[in-house]
Amino acid sequence: MKRLFSLLPLILLLITSCKKDGCNQKMAFNYDPVGNSEENCVWEPIEVRLEFNPVFGNQAFKENQEFTVNGRALTMDFYGIYFTEISLKLDEKDILLGNENEACVVTETSDAILFKDDNRVFESSFLPNADVALTGLSFNLGVDICRNNGLDPTTQTSGPFMPHNPTMYWSWASGYRFVSFNGTVDVSPNADGSDIRNFEYHTGLNSLLREVYIDLNSKELDANDLIIRVNVDFEKIFAEVDFTTELSTHTFDNVPLAEKITENTVNAITVE
Repeated sequence: MKRLFSLLPLILLLITSCKKDGCNQKMAFNYDPVGNSEENCVWEPIEVRLEFNPVFGNQAFKENQEFTVNGRALTMDFYGIYFTEISLKLDEKDILLGNENEACVVTETSDAILFKDDNRVFESSFLPNADVALTGLSFNLGVDICRNNGLDPTTQTSGPFMPHNPTMYWSWASGYRFVSFNGTVDVSPNADGSDIRNFEYHTGLNSLLREVYIDLNSKELDANDLIIRVNVDFEKIFAEVDFTTELSTHTFDNVPLAEKITENTVNAITVE
């Protein structure tokens, strides 16, 4: 009996030591609330899902549905927006989703999405190696210069850069349309519906590539899936457009309007 009592402290010490050697990183697969070791942590990929939501103010936005902009009836037949080099900012480190964290990889498309009415979700993953806070989300509005200059859509059989209908590529410019908006709008002087015309805004060329950065206020992460909801507000995109005079841009033929549509689109992007 005396021998048993003499062994108890050793057993308790071993149990305590094992607990202290447990993983203390919350994002790790084998997180131990009472552990104090980083070396024993096992890391697994965290799935990332970005849900891009078209909205019009506080309403859901849909193609072929009439909305009112500055008192004018507007219907969108098609919208397409390229978001590329999608990255997370974890503490002070930028993590490019997909492409093995290498920017400007012409043959890779896993860090990009063509956001349109039937394609609103971007999915990827990253492998953490320590507890971090999600501080920001960034991406390009438009196709990064590397792929815009070097990627031939006829070589793509799937993914965001393959041929689409309506087209998102300018063969004459050997580059992609960054933003494509087509529809009809009331252009009558009194906005009384007496003159409905087509509008088309097609922006592109490297000079209009814009980086969007959204501060996420140090969101704490855990080992669960990460879902971020990104709103694109078409009311903001069209708010400052004069539909009596500004009905068309293919960028090169109306650069000021292309710049306006580009900047409006950047300002229309928010995170819920």
